[in-house]
Amino acid sequence: MKEFNLTLSLGIIILSASSLFAEAQTKSTFMGSSLINMPSTEDVGKDNLDFRFNHRFGNGKSTSATFAGLDGGANTQLSLDYGFTEKLSVGIARTSAFQTYEARSKYKILNQNDSMPVSLSFFGVVGQETSKQAMKYDTYINPPSIGNYISLPPAAVSQIDTYIRQEGNEYELSDTDKRSFLASVLISRRFTDRISLQVSPMFVHRNFIKSQLGNDRTGVDIGGRIKLTKRVDFTFEAIFTPKRDYQGASYYTEDRYTKYPGLNTLTGTEINQQYNNPQGLQYAALRNIILDKPVNYYYVPFSLGVDIETGGHVFQLFVTNMRTLAHTQLLRGADYDYKKGDWTVGFNIHRYFSFAKDVDSE
Repeated sequence: MKEFNLTLSLGIIILSASSLFAEAQTKSTFMGSSLINMPSTEDVGKDNLDFRFNHRFGNGKSTSATFAGLDGGANTQLSLDYGFTEKLSVGIARTSAFQTYEARSKYKILNQNDSMPVSLSFFGVVGQETSKQAMKYDTYINPPSIGNYISLPPAAVSQIDTYIRQEGNEYELSDTDKRSFLASVLISRRFTDRISLQVSPMFVHRNFIKSQLGNDRTGVDIGGRIKLTKRVDFTFEAIFTPKRDYQGASYYTEDRYTKYPGLNTLTGTEINQQYNNPQGLQYAALRNIILDKPVNYYYVPFSLGVDIETGGHVFQLFVTNMRTLAHTQLLRGADYDYKKGDWTVGFNIHRYFSFAKDVDSE
């Protein structure tokens, strides 16, 4: 939490340090209406349509075997954002992961100029996952076999027992459970002709979450660009949050793993029944403390890339450790750990269309 608060404070201080740059800024802060993951403060523009195709590939660690992750499957998103006014845009998106649909809107509140040191926009999203999902209960229920009460062939008994245990230990999520919401304030500043930064505090609410996690989560996205040429920018982006999701479906299961595969920590019932003497307690301490393996959580998302503008198109190419595309899922954390050599490549393609009516000059 301290690291998160420090990061957010430093980002806001950087953006508000306008005294370091006396030059008035009137040009665009970023090349397009999005950074790598989050939207930028740049507007789509009245009567303009932003058609976007986003793509994240698989793990590129084994470069030769998977062709830098391109053979590992991809997470894709198609989206449309339309500018109803110069300040207001509304959009929809569909992401392949969890078959997620999003409705979103962005509204420009402040625009950087001679008297205003920053640009500020509000961004809101409603996300709906539509894929079939089920959650396992943390405490596994193991009812007695029906073979104790009903005379059936052993194969039938085994099949029915398996079905009962599965149904009794899983909860299938409803559409309401799979709905989530995001609200974010986008704060950006163009410091010089080449350097721009954006800090975006975020709040996400999920109607249903895995055990040991909260429905509400806060975070901050920090991104920026360094202009290399008139049509090429170097970009970066990172997302920080006090707590990311843990890997795996059940915290109870993940929390019982030790450093040795196949050897789990002991439950309280097992200790009370089998290891309640001094020697047994020493063995329990060995398994539950010394050999205990911490629960694995997802990683801090961090991306580096380039933006290329070609006149109606903006191509964004980058290396990242996260495959997530839906905005309401960004605070769950990144899939890959750079320290282990894991990474992936991705791209966003913007195609802008104008539907503004031509005005005859008098």
